Amino acid sequence: MVSSIWFVASLSIYIFSAEYRKEEFYRRLESKATTAARLLIEFEEVDADLLKKIESANPIQLPSEKISIFDYNNTEIFSTNIDPDIAISKDIMDQIRLEGQIDWQQGDIEVLGLLYTDRYERFVVIAAANDIFGKSKLQNLRNILIIVFLLSILIVALVGRIYARSALQPISNVIAEVNTISATNLDKRISEGNSQDEIALLGITFNRMLDRIQNAFRSQRSFISNASHELRTPMTAILSQIDVSLLKEREKQDYIKTLISVRDDVRNLNELTTKLLLLARTEAFSESFSTLRVDTIIWQLISEVAQHHPHYKIKVALSPDIDDEQQLTVAGNEQMLKSVFLNIIDNACKFSADNEVIISIAPSDKYIGIEFKDQGIGIPDSELEKITQPFFRASNAVTIRGHGIGLSLAKNIIDIHSGSMTITSTEGEGATITVKLETV
Repeated sequence: MVSSIWFVASLSIYIFSAEYRKEEFYRRLESKATTAARLLIEFEEVDADLLKKIESANPIQLPSEKISIFDYNNTEIFSTNIDPDIAISKDIMDQIRLEGQIDWQQGDIEVLGLLYTDRYERFVVIAAANDIFGKSKLQNLRNILIIVFLLSILIVALVGRIYARSALQPISNVIAEVNTISATNLDKRISEGNSQDEIALLGITFNRMLDRIQNAFRSQRSFISNASHELRTPMTAILSQIDVSLLKEREKQDYIKTLISVRDDVRNLNELTTKLLLLARTEAFSESFSTLRVDTIIWQLISEVAQHHPHYKIKVALSPDIDDEQQLTVAGNEQMLKSVFLNIIDNACKFSADNEVIISIAPSDKYIGIEFKDQGIGIPDSELEKITQPFFRASNAVTIRGHGIGLSLAKNIIDIHSGSMTITSTEGEGATITVKLETV
C-alpha cells in the first residue's frame, strides 16, 4: 500500500515536471520567434542579414536553434541556420494560419509555429530548438525519483518488518500461552496485559472461553462420575441378589421374591438410562418442533401415571380465561414435554405424604403457564439454586428413591423450548414449579 502511494506520487511529480519543462521551453521559443519577427518586420533598419548576425551573436542561443520567417506566399524570407532541417509542409502552414499557433516535435527537436501579423501582412514564424538542458534536468529528476522510490521501499519494508514484529509480539505471546494449555491444566489463564487494548481484549476473551471449557469439562467429569455411580448401584444390587440366591437351593417363594426385587431394580435401571439418554439428547438438540396442545399432553400423562402409580392423586384446574384452543397450543417436541411434566408430577407425588399434586393451567400474555403445586417435604432455601443441577438431591430427600436427574432434565428441555421454569418452596410445606411456554 505504501509503495503504491509512493509510486503514484513519484509518477505524478515526474509527469508534472515534464509538462512544466515543455511549457516553459515553448514559451522561450515563442519569445525568440516573436522578437525575431518584430525586428525584421517592424524595424526598417534591420534586414535579414543583420538579423542573422544579431541572432548568431546572441549569447543565450538555444542548442540547435533555428528561426524561419515566411511571407503570405509561404516564401522563406529569413532563416538563421540550415540545420536542423525542419520539414514544413503547406498543410502545416495552413494550420498555423488557421489556429494562430501550433507546436510539434521532430525527433529531438521541438518546433513552434505561430502567426505574426503587422499592419499590412501576415507572416508565419517557425522556431525550433533542442532543449538539451531541460531534458537533462528531467532525466536527472527521473533518476532521483527512481532511486528515492527504491530506497524508500527498502526502508519502509525494514521499518514495517521491525514494527510488525514488535506489534505482533503480544499475539505471539498469546499463541505461545494458549499452546501450553491442555486438558490437564485448564485452570491456567492467559495474561490480560493492561486490560484495555485489543490484545488485552483477546486475552480476556480467551480466558472467558477457557472458563466455559473448564466448566464443561467439570460438568462432563461430574456427569460421568455420577452416572457411573447411579448405574453401579442397581447393577450391584441385582448381582448381589442373584449371588445370594445361587448360594444354596431355596423355596419357590424365595426365588419369586428375588425375581420381583430384581425386576424392580431393572425397571429402576431402565428409568435411569432413559433419563440419562434424554439428558444427553438435550445437550445437542437439533430436531424440529410441531404444534401441540398442553392440556392434551397433561391428560395423556394422567392416564399413563394412573396405570403405573394408581395411588397418585392428580388434580387439574383450567383457568376460566381460556376461551380459545390457541391459548393452549405451543410449538415443541411431544416426547420431551411429556418427560418434563412427568418428572415434575412424579416428584410432586413422590415427595408428598398424600401423593397429591394440583396442576393449574392459565394463559399469560403470549404464554401458557402450567403450575404444579404439592404439599410435600419442600426444598431447603439454601439448596433451591442447586436443585436443577444434574444428580443434585436435596438434603431432606436422600432417603427417598430418586436419581437427581428429573429437574435438571426438565430445565434443559424448557430452555430448548425458549420457555422458563421457576421453583418456589418452603421446607416442610411443599413446592410450586411453574413452567411457561410461548403459544403459537
